[in-house]
Amino acid sequence: MYLRVSVTDRCNLRCVYCLPADARFAPSRASTLDLLRLTRLVTEAGMVRKIRITGGEPTLCDDLVEHVRHARGLVPVVGMTTNGILLEPLLPALQDAGLNRLNISLDALDAESFRRVSRRDGLDRVVSSIRAAKRLGFDPVKVNAVAMASTDYAALVRFAAWEGIHLRFIELMAIGEARPWQADEYVSADEMRRRIFDAGISLSERTDHDEPTSRVWSIDGTPVEEASVGFITTTSAPFCATCDRLRLTSQAKLHTCLMDDNGHLLLGDDDTVRATVRRAIAGKRPPKAFVRQGNMAEIGG
Repeated sequence: MYLRVSVTDRCNLRCVYCLPADARFAPSRASTLDLLRLTRLVTEAGMVRKIRITGGEPTLCDDLVEHVRHARGLVPVVGMTTNGILLEPLLPALQDAGLNRLNISLDALDAESFRRVSRRDGLDRVVSSIRAAKRLGFDPVKVNAVAMASTDYAALVRFAAWEGIHLRFIELMAIGEARPWQADEYVSADEMRRRIFDAGISLSERTDHDEPTSRVWSIDGTPVEEASVGFITTTSAPFCATCDRLRLTSQAKLHTCLMDDNGHLLLGDDDTVRATVRRAIAGKRPPKAFVRQGNMAEIGG
């Protein structure tokens, strides 16, 4: 199994597909000690092999390095998903603590578009964090972009080719803030590739590089060989049949599906929590509808 641990629901951006402009966050969260304990118990009960630290925005968590170090003591692969705004100065400590996978969100490459999507400034800091991660030897460095009608697909692909990063376009889902307008803004992976080809960029499918949640293509003629583009088809071709993800939230709830609004509250002694985790995994099923009422930040993506 693969566990995503949301260390906070707070975020310093207000991306239009994730949070309202006047977002309010939970008044209380599980303590660091409780969340570390639950991470260990879920890992044990679920036979977890990989942990990803998420938020909200995980760099807002004061004990982030401790969470990474604890996770690395449990599993060999520890990743983190971040918006990159506050990331760069934290990278050396996170790497020393055992972080060995990194995903950075970037939806636009010009300041105006970045501000329109995130409702905040910070593009330069995100790009600087991506480059710092490359310098420190994080491999691969993945960049996530939520695909919308206004996305400049060609610019992001050219950036990936130049920087030698692994770009992943994520199909827009009907979750939280995006539910009312998802149908209008949705762009399928097939349409994304058409727009990229129309911009004069040639991609070659690399089925040997496909990942559990994305189909991967190489960028023809790229100056940096390791660059690639992936398409996460969460809407057009869901991967429920092979999904092994669990999500532990900062509210001490375990979710076995991104579309699960309820979750399982993890209470009691160690044996009780382990039993709850096992029951939740045994009951893991594809969702009846690919819609989530709650915001993405509440569950950690």
